Amino acid sequence: MAKKSYTQRDTTPDRVLESRYVLEDKIELLVSTFQDGNMDPRFSDNALANFHSFLEKHSISPAESFSPALGKNYGIITIDESNEERYVGKFIEYDDPREEYHCDAVIVNNISIPVAFRVGDCPVVLIIGESPGEKTTMALVHAGRAELQADILTATVDQMISNHRIHPRSCTAYIFPHICKHCYRLKYLDAATEEKAKHFLELANGYYHLDLMGWLKQQLKEAGIQRVSTAFFRCTAGISTVCKSRLLHDTKKFSGFYSNYKFHHCEAPKGRFLVVAGIINKESEIEKEEDGLYET
Repeated sequence: MAKKSYTQRDTTPDRVLESRYVLEDKIELLVSTFQDGNMDPRFSDNALANFHSFLEKHSISPAESFSPALGKNYGIITIDESNEERYVGKFIEYDDPREEYHCDAVIVNNISIPVAFRVGDCPVVLIIGESPGEKTTMALVHAGRAELQADILTATVDQMISNHRIHPRSCTAYIFPHICKHCYRLKYLDAATEEKAKHFLELANGYYHLDLMGWLKQQLKEAGIQRVSTAFFRCTAGISTVCKSRLLHDTKKFSGFYSNYKFHHCEAPKGRFLVVAGIINKESEIEKEEDGLYET
């Protein structure tokens, strides 16, 4: 399958995701905005098989990937050559008792393990930076409402700076599909959200609408990240009648669109979206191109 390069901002409304991309010649990326088999063990006995099938369809080896359990602890996992074997090939269920595999961010330093986040409507943010010696460091961050309240983005960037000496001004952050402010509706507002997100809340028609995009951009700015791309963003509510985002899919064409918001409010099927990112192994890429595994 041809790999696409998105080093420039691209907000084409009708671009179909669920494909492989190359970012900055450093990161290989797979973004799904379709429910392609249920990949959450809480909802399906076939979650692991579906996850494997999904990765294999896009020529990513499940045996080389790591998919953590997100939420609950706001932890940050760091993977490098010293501990790669602990995580490679792991697919962690939400109720797995091993806390070492629960997190809301994964930092990868200079190795090529693909990291896969399974999410509903929460934002996922990819941060790409350079460590000394021209080493690539990346972080995938689960940046939902609770995680932003816990300042997960700033905490992750702080660790990238302190542990891997990346310079935040040289980093780029990519924001992936999540529910937009027109669809994120809260009937009741908890105190923490009201305090920390007060500049990103708007009361309309009896609901508080939360601008997650604006909130996470602010956290990135506070962390020192100056380059932020929303090229991959679109609203995951999909068929919500209240959504006014111009980046919505044509819902008649994409009838299989899944939304966690839609499920909880409109009784839609359960499912998960997937964001997979991994640092490119240059030697492996050259071998694949020579073998004709990628189109040019």
